[in-house]
Amino acid sequence: MSGIPVHEVDRHRQAWVLKADQWSLAQDPVAEQEGKYRGYTEAIKAAGYTVWTGVGEVYMVPLTLTVWARPEEPSFLFDLEGAAETQIVYAASLPDALTLLNQLAPTLQALAVTDQIAHAEPETMSVLADVLDKLHDRRRGKNGSVIQK
Repeated sequence: MSGIPVHEVDRHRQAWVLKADQWSLAQDPVAEQEGKYRGYTEAIKAAGYTVWTGVGEVYMVPLTLTVWARPEEPSFLFDLEGAAETQIVYAASLPDALTLLNQLAPTLQALAVTDQIAHAEPETMSVLADVLDKLHDRRRGKNGSVIQK
């Protein structure tokens, strides 16, 4: 997210919006709803957003992403939640959201893999081992030991 301008004074009522590959501060549509509702999720919904997609589960991975969408600009809200802090940014339109998702893709890919490993059950661990063996071009014998090449 390089090229983001320096923070401005009224930051608590403004949010970063990506539009046509440019970042700018704009009025935060969710901040306008805060105080009227009990929780932040209720404020997001009151601003007209519904969940569009997401990855990761809180407390299971170090960073989760939930993307919310609505018809009017800014059309997409990106909720990045870390262990200690949450950051919200917006994308004005679908092309802007896809650009931002593309920028986040390496992180999202790592989150998806971490999430799968975190949810692996003992009965599916052999599938995970098979995937890792395939990635590392390894073969195993019937007893599970690695066959040397």
